[in-house]
Amino acid sequence: MPQTLHKKLNIFVQYLLAPILFVWLCYSIYHQIKAQEQLPNFIASLQQIPAATAFWYLVLITLLTAFNWGLEAFKWKRLTHRLQPLSFKAAYAAILTGQAFSFSSINRVGESIGKSMLLSDGNRLKGVVLSFVASASQLIVTLVAGLFATIWMFSDMPVELQDKLHVSEMELAMLYGALFVVVVLFIVCYAAIPFFANKLAKVSFFSKYVFLLTELQTIPKRLLVQLSFISGVRYLVFLLQYLLIFKLCNVSIEAFTVMGLTAILFLILAIIPTLTLAELGVRGKVSLLLFGMYSSNGMGILAAAGGIWLLNLIIPACLGGLILLRLQYFRKQV
Repeated sequence: MPQTLHKKLNIFVQYLLAPILFVWLCYSIYHQIKAQEQLPNFIASLQQIPAATAFWYLVLITLLTAFNWGLEAFKWKRLTHRLQPLSFKAAYAAILTGQAFSFSSINRVGESIGKSMLLSDGNRLKGVVLSFVASASQLIVTLVAGLFATIWMFSDMPVELQDKLHVSEMELAMLYGALFVVVVLFIVCYAAIPFFANKLAKVSFFSKYVFLLTELQTIPKRLLVQLSFISGVRYLVFLLQYLLIFKLCNVSIEAFTVMGLTAILFLILAIIPTLTLAELGVRGKVSLLLFGMYSSNGMGILAAAGGIWLLNLIIPACLGGLILLRLQYFRKQV
């Protein structure tokens, strides 16, 4: 790329695109939050919580959020090490930037583009490809946990609740079978990423994109296992956050039941195509459907769902928007 064109592109990204994205992000968040039907109930429920109790619970949940994104940053740092070594600070900034980009994409697929913004010009497309590997490791954990949680919760569910769902044994068996097949396929494809990358590289249609497949062709299986392990730890942190916020919102459900239902919730959210800003409505409705079978505290359930949505997605995205404004600064730190 000619130096003049490269300079103009950097000026466009730093002084025009980044500010526009940040302003649009803030406006979209404000507009979507204001439009949420559950917002009055969410606010009313929060006002009933003692201030001191709420403060310490929120501090702990927020620290878990920061720790969780730190784990994701460590995943990104490990994944991009062979492509372009990043400091932990730069990797963390990349993760937050990815959250900002995920807002206008279905199921946050735009996150891959945002995470790659802090890589050098020649590595960004490769970074997008590698980002899907990180997402796949998290998705596999979600699918596996969701499968076992679905089987466990339905088998342990009281008869009266099973009758309310109007689900036959045949339908349950088909659901278990479908989930099992999907989980196995994803695990096999994930474990065989280098194999499939090598096969694609030999197809004439993909020959011009071989440079994008290079990192996948040589990715160590040990690294794939490490990414899966870190994804598993992240998943446990998510479950702990739900336990704490349900306690905070006075939703009285046994801990193991909360974890099982949360795993099913994550599975549903992973399957249903949603935009991040519109996810609160889906998250709230599904949460009421699942947790409402075990608790009559509907406002508490909505408050918990809204709180997790705000802390885990909205605030990190806002921080990512701020990082976009200082994109050039963070590039110098890489």
